[in-house]
Amino acid sequence: MPPFTSNDFFLSIRLAPFYAALFLIVGLQLPFWPVWLSFKGLSAEEIGIVLSAPVWSKILFTPMITSLADYFGRRRAPLVIMSALSLALFQLYFVVDGFLQIFAVALSIGILISSFSAVGDNLVLTLGRTRNIDYPRIRLWGSISFIGGSFFGGLLLAERTPDFIPVMLSAAFQLLFLCCLLLPEVHISPSEQGKKGLRRLLKSPPFLVFLLAAGLIQGSHAILYAAGTLHWQKQGISDATIGFLWAEGVIVEIILFAFAKHLFKSFSPLQLIVLGGISGMIRWTVMGLSPDVPVLIFIQMLHGVTFAAAHLGAMRFITEKIPVEMSARAQGLYSAISLGLIMGGGLFFSGYLYESFSVGAYFFMAGSCAMALLICQYLRRAPESLQL
Repeated sequence: MPPFTSNDFFLSIRLAPFYAALFLIVGLQLPFWPVWLSFKGLSAEEIGIVLSAPVWSKILFTPMITSLADYFGRRRAPLVIMSALSLALFQLYFVVDGFLQIFAVALSIGILISSFSAVGDNLVLTLGRTRNIDYPRIRLWGSISFIGGSFFGGLLLAERTPDFIPVMLSAAFQLLFLCCLLLPEVHISPSEQGKKGLRRLLKSPPFLVFLLAAGLIQGSHAILYAAGTLHWQKQGISDATIGFLWAEGVIVEIILFAFAKHLFKSFSPLQLIVLGGISGMIRWTVMGLSPDVPVLIFIQMLHGVTFAAAHLGAMRFITEKIPVEMSARAQGLYSAISLGLIMGGGLFFSGYLYESFSVGAYFFMAGSCAMALLICQYLRRAPESLQL
């Protein structure tokens, strides 16, 4: 890797705002968008359907969009186009009414917004192949922005009606469009190998095993996301403490991203994924025992490993194992299968697991991580090259 230069510094400054804007949208949408949907008269079931639209869109459309990015050899251009279309489509929320109209808009935006992380990550990682770009330190601005969006969004809404929520989100989508314009473009020459990249990846057993292992670890967070707050409330934990527990996990994630280059310098991609799986087994087993607050504070620190280390391992795997001309497709499949299909399936079944086993549902999540570790043994024996 060449030495870090002033050009690398200014390039990083152009990349970081993209993550800040993208996760500002998530930080505003995750806590407040259901409030607006309820304000518009949607039932709990209808709200769940609307919120799931981007997840299911990711499974089908992200591989298609990333395939186009590989085909044309561009990364910035699709991000600019998708951000402009998303901004335009979001304005329809100010005039639509009723479940069907709102769902149609949510699905349309979901087709686009669900691919931002995959294409954006691939742009940064592609630059990192030839430039001294530290992906974790750029990605951490997304986590910081998520916390800021959730906190300051609440302050802005303190004395306003839910009608102000789409106003905040519209401004965030405008910011995302402007930040996409700041991004540098990468030019990747197409190859015969790259033209059939999606088919080659889907026919590669080691790559499919990688997707399954990474997805099982990321999907193991499903019970926490779906029922973590509910169970903590049943334990009698105050809302302020629950808020701290959630924030703590993201703060540790930020710290880990900040120092990942030095902390994980000697780790291979597979070792990072294994580290995430081992940490997940420990974390979810302890969570299944309904620990008191002091133990929860300690165990929530593992979020920086169960999510961040496993995610960084996946990013490194794609960068080191996949040829650049099909790397966007690989990123798209990781987003669609590991973070979409497997995570979405985990969230779908999490309600049934929690209803049937209460806090014992976390033991199933520990089992998911154990399965991932067993699957990783295959990758240890796989050839160094994926032979794509």
